[in-house]
Amino acid sequence: MTRSWSTPVTWAGGALAWVLGMVALRPLLGSDPLIVAAQWLIDAVPGSVATWAIETLGKDAQPTLVAGVVLGLVVASVVAGAAMAYLEPTRRWQSRVRTATALFVVLATAVGFRAAGGGLSIRWALASTFALVPPAALWLAGTDEMAPTGRRRALRGIGGAVGGVAVAGAVSRAFGGPGFGSGPQPGESLDPIDEKTAVGTTTPAPTPPIDRGTLSSRREVGNVVISSADADADFGFSFAGMPARVGSASDHYVVDKAISTPRINTDEWSLTVEGSVDRQLSYSYSDLLDHPETREMTVTTVCISNGVGGGLIGTVDWRVVPVRALLSEAGVGAEAVDVVTKAADGYSEALPWSVVRDREDIVIAVGMDDGALPQEHGFPARLLVPGRYGMKSTKWVQGIRVKSSDHRAYWEQRGWDEEAVVNTLSYVRAIQRRGDRIAVGGVAYAGRRDVDRVEVSVDDGETWTDATLEDPPSEHAWRRWRHVLDRPDRGPLDVVVRATDGEGDRQTSERTRPHPGGSTGWHSVSISL
Repeated sequence: MTRSWSTPVTWAGGALAWVLGMVALRPLLGSDPLIVAAQWLIDAVPGSVATWAIETLGKDAQPTLVAGVVLGLVVASVVAGAAMAYLEPTRRWQSRVRTATALFVVLATAVGFRAAGGGLSIRWALASTFALVPPAALWLAGTDEMAPTGRRRALRGIGGAVGGVAVAGAVSRAFGGPGFGSGPQPGESLDPIDEKTAVGTTTPAPTPPIDRGTLSSRREVGNVVISSADADADFGFSFAGMPARVGSASDHYVVDKAISTPRINTDEWSLTVEGSVDRQLSYSYSDLLDHPETREMTVTTVCISNGVGGGLIGTVDWRVVPVRALLSEAGVGAEAVDVVTKAADGYSEALPWSVVRDREDIVIAVGMDDGALPQEHGFPARLLVPGRYGMKSTKWVQGIRVKSSDHRAYWEQRGWDEEAVVNTLSYVRAIQRRGDRIAVGGVAYAGRRDVDRVEVSVDDGETWTDATLEDPPSEHAWRRWRHVLDRPDRGPLDVVVRATDGEGDRQTSERTRPHPGGSTGWHSVSISL
C-alpha cells in the first residue's frame, strides 16, 4: 500500500475501532457516546427536520441517525488522514495533530459515557478506559511508509484492535448492567389486584383460540394477513391474521424519541408531585403499587405517526393509579393551568388541569400485561391518556408538576397537534377463504367517542355492508369487526372499510399524512383470493 493511502486508511480504521469499542461496552451503562450524540442531534434539529425524518423513515429514523453519526466519524477521520498524507506536514505538525486527536478522543469518550450513564461511577471508568483500547492499538501501529515492517505493524495493530473490542465485550459481560432495585424487575409478575376494578371497565373475557383451521396458504400484504383454510365455513373473530382481543406487552408497538431507553433503579426512583400544589409529595414505586386506588384498565394506544392501516397500535391490560387521585392528595391550587409530566430522558408532556380534574381515566401505569412495565414501555411508571395519541403518554415518568401557565410540550414545539385526540380509524387486518366463503376482519377505534358502526365494501366503495362488531374489552379499547360473504369465484377483491363513532360522525375518506394531528382516510386493500 502506498503512502498516500496508508494514513487515511489507518485513521478510518481507528475511528471504526473506536466505534466498536464503545458499542461493545454499551451494556455497562445501557447507552454509549454514539447514542448520546444522536440523541443530542434529535433534540437540536428544527421541528420541521424531525417531522420530515419521522414521516420519511418512520421507525427507521433513529437507527439511520446513529448510522449517520458513525459514518460522520469515519468520513472525518478519512479527511484528516488524507490531509496528513497529501499535505506532507512536518513531523512536529504531524505530532501535534496526533496529540490533539488523542485528547479529543479521550475527552469525548469520558464525557460521552458520563452523559450515557448519568454520572461518574466505576462502570463509567471501566467503559471510558476500555473503549480507548481498540483505537489506541490501531493508531499506535500506524505508519506513513507501508514497508514490510510497516505491514507487520499494521497487522499487529488490527489484531490489537480486534482484541481490544473482545476485551471490552468481556468487561461488559463480567460487570453487566445496573440493577433496577428491590422492586419488581421490568416484565416481572406483580401480585394480582384483589377486589379492585376500573371505573367503567368491563372484565375482559378470555381470548378464544385462533379458529384458523388448517391453513393451506398464507401471505401478507402490508399489515393484512391473507389466507385460505380447510375448515368449517363458520367464522369467529379470531381467524388467522386477526389481532387478539387483548394483546400482550411482547407484541405491543414501541416508539420513542429516546434512542436508548433509560435504566432506572427503583430503590433510588420516586415520583414527585410539585408546583402549584398545597404540599409537595413523593411516591416510591411500592407506594404506587399499593396505592388504595390502584386498579386495572384495558386500553388501546396508537401512535400519532401511524399511517392509515399501520401497525403502531395495540391493546393491552395495564395496572394504573389515577393522576387525579395523586393530585387530590397534594391539593391543587386555584391558579393551576397545566399538568406537566416529566420523564427521565428529558421528555415532557402537558394536559390542561381542567381535563385531568374531570377524568379518572388519565392514569399513571405501573404494570402491564400482569407484570411490571417492560423497560421499553416506561418502567417503572408511565402516563396513559386514553383517547389521545401515544405522544401524550409520557414514559419513564419521574415528576408531575402543576403549572400556573401554559406549557409547550416536546412535540408541540415541533409542530404536532397539542391536543392529539385520536381520529376515528378502522383497519383491515385479515382476509381468509374457507370454501366458497370469505371473511374480512380487522379493528376499529375512535378513542373516548367509541365505535358504533363499521361498514365494509368489497367493490372499492361502490356498495357498503355493515360488519359484525365484537363487544370491546373495555370502554377504552378497540372493537374487532368481521364481514363474511359468499364468493365462489377467484377474482379480485377490493376491500375498503370505514367506521362511525358513537357521536354519529363517520370516519373521513380524506387521506392525510400523520403530521400534525394524526393520519386520516379509509383503509383499503386489493387482492385476489
